Amino acid sequence: MPIDGWLEALPGQDAGAMNRHVADDVALFAGRDHPLLSTRTVRHQVARLSAHLLVLGATTEAPHPMDDGLRRALLGYSLYTRQLDMVQDRATKHICRDGCERPPLGCCNRSHNVVFSLSDIMMQHPTGLALRMGDALARLQAEEGAHHAHGAPMGERGCPYLTATGCTLYLFKSPLCVHYLCPTVADALDAAHGPEAAPFVAGMRRAANRQLERSSDFMEPGLIEAAVRMFAPEGRSRAESGDGPDDGVGNRVRGGMEGWPDGGGCGNARG
Repeated sequence: MPIDGWLEALPGQDAGAMNRHVADDVALFAGRDHPLLSTRTVRHQVARLSAHLLVLGATTEAPHPMDDGLRRALLGYSLYTRQLDMVQDRATKHICRDGCERPPLGCCNRSHNVVFSLSDIMMQHPTGLALRMGDALARLQAEEGAHHAHGAPMGERGCPYLTATGCTLYLFKSPLCVHYLCPTVADALDAAHGPEAAPFVAGMRRAANRQLERSSDFMEPGLIEAAVRMFAPEGRSRAESGDGPDDGVGNRVRGGMEGWPDGGGCGNARG
């Protein structure tokens, strides 16, 4: 997967003190529930990113590792966005690719990757941790985008991370970008999943419209669980027979929880 390729390419730090921080981070996040991720995936992602963030947080001017609060906020966000990317792979990206009403830029017609503009800071008064999280996300976007940049940029009007082959960000999209649903996609989800889509669509819209005042505002509580319920067999009776609804671009939706690439759908998988 592209995510794992980038994680493997990240530089890390093997010093003993760093290993202690990494081990603590792995134990913390492996003990939490991530509905669409296996324990193995969680441990690998946290270990690779934690080691990298410790190095990223140390500069010549401030040669100290990134503090626990910021590092763990970023780690938690990356696990959340990885699951959301899995949901979008299955439910929405093909609609953007095949059914966008405003190609080629669509919703990526501005720099929605920016977490905080100057006006955001002046009007929303985000906490220090939220501001530092936004700054760190910008640095991580640059690293992740550079690794995945295999297509030509789409021009000055679009997001700098949008290329001819798609978005180059997977883990570190901005909260606005990762949660935004255009009306076409929202209607397609409703057509494909019926009432089961409503909580997911509502959660995505809440998160996309939320003012970011605290680090917890970067994520929507219960959103991944809402996605799991949207795909659950009991909520997909119209699609399971093969006579299910069209997803908006000519594809029939599938029933059940098959198709999740990491064995998810019922909490952390074994492994």
